[in-house]
Amino acid sequence: SLAVLTVAAGGIAAADGPDSSLQALKKSKVRKIAANQANKAITQRAPTLEVLLAQSVADNAITTAKIADGAVTSAKLAEEAVKARELGPTQIVTNGAGLANNATGTVAVNCPAGTQMVSGGGTTTLGGNDLVLVLRSFPSTNGWVVTYRNISTVAVTITAVATCLSA
Repeated sequence: SLAVLTVAAGGIAAADGPDSSLQALKKSKVRKIAANQANKAITQRAPTLEVLLAQSVADNAITTAKIADGAVTSAKLAEEAVKARELGPTQIVTNGAGLANNATGTVAVNCPAGTQMVSGGGTTTLGGNDLVLVLRSFPSTNGWVVTYRNISTVAVTITAVATCLSA
């Protein structure tokens, strides 16, 4: 019993000694190592990435091709940016149809002659219920198309919606 205590005390003394690798490994050192390794991983995967060092963006440096689809929302636009409502009056058009339970259906809506579709989407009578799924939602020539899957136990109304800009 006395021998075990001596070994345990010796072990503790060794762990607390100035040469201990545990003593040298502190949180700040771990953070520095992790940050360094993360930077290396980014540099290896994207060696031409300039955003890491860029202080500002040059005029006209960001083009349409460099912006991901759906990446820019109205809230991110400058106050002086032109929005659809400033181009002219808009109108919302809809087209709905019934969809039986456990069925798939597609609805489409077209903007009236003399107008141009600027956005679209869809809705159902179950609203945000996850039992009616949107399978596809996309623009067509001058309108919008939405395909739904109704996995609920009731029939629903599915609707395609388009916002149209008057000429």
